[in-house]
Amino acid sequence: MVVLMIMGLLATAVILTLPDGKMSLSQESARFAARLLRAREESLLVNRQVRVNVTSTDYRFDIRDGRDWRALDKAPFVTTAWVEETRVSGRDGENAVIFEPTGQASGAAFTLGRGGSGYVVSVDVAGNVAVHVAQAL
Repeated sequence: MVVLMIMGLLATAVILTLPDGKMSLSQESARFAARLLRAREESLLVNRQVRVNVTSTDYRFDIRDGRDWRALDKAPFVTTAWVEETRVSGRDGENAVIFEPTGQASGAAFTLGRGGSGYVVSVDVAGNVAVHVAQAL
């Protein structure tokens, strides 16, 4: 378990150091997936729920603070805008995923599209994050 966490942190560090500018859709999908994994790890480390809110323009992170949600605004949890022309939609209108301190998640799937290509970034209820090529946009 510890080895997997360390590998996840290393993968996150590599993804987060990608150069700014217009990255490819596959890179943007991988970066989003890495940040979702990092949100899961944060939830485990601080023993509180972490929520990732996804909109058509950006995604941001919140942490449960008692009964309220408080914005996480320190790296790597800063609000991140999607690359221009990227379209994002959640399955069945989903716009957030919540990671529990147990490692589980609310489950969600987000489709990222640009041009004629697309990727689906999914989170299952066990908290696993995966990136797949979208079947059709």
